[in-house]
Amino acid sequence: MAERAIRAPSLMGACVAAFVAVAMWAPPTPVGAQSIADIFRGKTIKLLLPTAPGGGRALYALPFAEAYGRHIPGNPTVVPVFMPGAGGSNAVNNAYGVATQDGLTIVSPLKSVVTAQADGDPSVKYDVAKMNWLGRITDATQILFVSSKVTARTIDDFRHQQVIIGAVGRASVTYQNAAFVNKILGTKFKIVTGYQSAGNMNMSVESGETQGAFTTWNDLHSYHADWLRDGKVRVVMQIALVKHPELEDVPLLTDLATNDADRELCEFMSSSSDLGEAYAAPPGVPQPVVAALRKAFDETMQDPDFIEKLRAAKIQFNPMDGAVLAKEILKTISAPKSLVERYKTAIAGD
Repeated sequence: MAERAIRAPSLMGACVAAFVAVAMWAPPTPVGAQSIADIFRGKTIKLLLPTAPGGGRALYALPFAEAYGRHIPGNPTVVPVFMPGAGGSNAVNNAYGVATQDGLTIVSPLKSVVTAQADGDPSVKYDVAKMNWLGRITDATQILFVSSKVTARTIDDFRHQQVIIGAVGRASVTYQNAAFVNKILGTKFKIVTGYQSAGNMNMSVESGETQGAFTTWNDLHSYHADWLRDGKVRVVMQIALVKHPELEDVPLLTDLATNDADRELCEFMSSSSDLGEAYAAPPGVPQPVVAALRKAFDETMQDPDFIEKLRAAKIQFNPMDGAVLAKEILKTISAPKSLVERYKTAIAGD
């Protein structure tokens, strides 16, 4: 399915903070269906987004928020709240350590939060293993695309031909992906940083300022479908654990590794693609409430009206339930320290 062809409608006004009394979480009997409805009825759930308004995260969050509220008992209002900063850690840190653990705050983390925790990023004040993962709308398959004017086609070609790759900055995955591939696969990408956004970075390929970029399949397919249609660019590789259904002929990064140690490292790097457009509740939320939020998420993923809105918007839809997602995340943060150190060295570049 294609993705991201519409622009999100105007956001609601300021979010209304709503909290539930502590006594509500200590009933004398187990929380039942009616109690769950009472917990959420007339309340507002804050959906923390780690980006500024107008990006791809909002494109998913706005239709999701409207549909999700319909499936939660008590039909609360779900309001997106933008909280950018610290590479996405601000929103997750807030949900994890500041928000009340009552089910009235959820967060949509960027895919980098898992590897950031694994490699000890100082901005991390959370533990993804303790968060209550509700589910994922779609994955975040990353790709390397180059201008069709570039004669190199295989990774071996790129080992012998220098290609200019645009990047936002050294702390961005747009740089780290290119640096990693140079280090592990021996390519000769010349990385040029300083682009204000991934969008500007991608456009630099069309203008001829650069020759390629690491971006998401979602972005390329949504915003630059004409480049693909007209053969202006070529997708060289994809970074994910499994091949995207629309990229069956494009090799995975793990396919290109030449030994088991490098293959394990490439798998660790690729694991964050599973996170994609995911949602989580803070730790400490009562399990009956978490179960209700997960059930509502699963029902939203089957909601015909929600699915039709994604289809009409031409944005990706590849859901995963919370339990499966949590297992994948735990696997990543449990990686051996030696593997994580190799990863940190590889993404640092020269």
